[in-house]
Parts: sequence; C-alpha cells; structure tokens
Amino acid sequence: MPPKKQIVTLEEKKSRILCFFQEEFSFYNMKELEKLIPRKCGISSMLVKDLVQQMIDEDGIVSVEKCGNINIYWCFKNQITQRIYDNCHKILQQCQDTKTCIEDTKSKLDAATTNERSCSFRNKEGISFSRSEEVVKHKELEEHLKFLQSQYDQISQSRWDHEKIRRKRQEIRGKKEKLDKTTDNVEILLEYLCKRFCIGSKQLRVELEIPDEFKEITTV
Repeated sequence: MPPKKQIVTLEEKKSRILCFFQEEFSFYNMKELEKLIPRKCGISSMLVKDLVQQMIDEDGIVSVEKCGNINIYWCFKNQITQRIYDNCHKILQQCQDTKTCIEDTKSKLDAATTNERSCSFRNKEGISFSRSEEVVKHKELEEHLKFLQSQYDQISQSRWDHEKIRRKRQEIRGKKEKLDKTTDNVEILLEYLCKRFCIGSKQLRVELEIPDEFKEITTV
C-alpha cells in the first residue's frame, strides 16, 4: 500500500517561504521567486504569487517596493524583529492611553457623584441651596402640578365651545343613525317572524319584550 501523501498546510508553506527569504541577504523579483521557491521550498509555482501577496497584505512580514518596471521583494530577520518591537511599543502606548482615559473618567465620575450627594450646592450666581429643602420643594411642586392638572381636566370636560359642541352633535347624530337602523331591522325581523310562523305581532312583542312603539328621538 503506497504511503499517504503528506498535506502541507498554508502556515507551513508561508513558513518555508519566510525561511527562503531569510537564508540570504538578498532581493528578488516575482519571476525569480516563482523559479526559486518551488525548487527550494517544494511549493507549486502557481501558488507563489498569491502566498507572497498574502505575506505582504495580511501578515506584513514581506516587504515590496517598485523599482523601475518591476516589484522587488525581500524580508530580513532584523526587519521582523523591528516590526515586532514597534508593534509591542504601540500596544503598550495604547494600554497606557487607555489607563489614563479610565482614570480621568473615574475622576469625573467621582466628582459628579460627590456633587450630586452633597448636602448643599451653589447655582451660577453663587447662591447656596440646601439639597434636602429643594427636594421637599420639588415634591410639593409636583403634587401641586398634579392637582392643577386634575382641575384643568375637570373644567375642560364641562366647558363647551363651538367646536366641542359641533363634535358632540356629530357624535350623537352618528349614534342616532345606528339606532334608527337597528329599530328598522327589528321591525323587519318581527314582520318576517309573524308571517313565517303565523304569530300575532303583539304576542311576539310580549314574548321578546319589545315595545309596541320605539321612542322617537328628535333630530339633534
């Protein structure tokens, strides 16, 4: 049984290419890379360009510069070390900035909390006020406002103007029209039942508790 073919992962391919770059202190164009990397790293020449581009764009470990009409690629050991050092320094600076921001926010929060819980405070004119007294006044004003709102609602319900009268009349007329339709339907239904079952109208009205005549409502 033939041995299984070993699968080379993407990371392993990139690692081989990195070792190739760092073996010699040299620069290469893409044609040279597509010729040398397959021979020294065992990677298909068709993959070389894409892998190198990934190591430039995503990993940031291979450098490239335009030289005339061609691109030159390289990667030195000290270059990666310097990049790691720069990244570490950048992260440390970000951590320090974040810590400073957190401390500043805490200080502002403490100051705001202390001012809110203090027994007294001053307004813009420098006049001092007792917080507990102002809280009591605030509650009293809220209660008074509720009382005034309640009175206003009562007055607004009992006070009539032309617009309110017009809306009320329109509402009553609509209800009257519905009531007229209902009484007409009752009369039609009574007439139908009397004819269908040969029952006297008066007897049926008594059984169903329907008056002989419905109360007439004058037009509003």
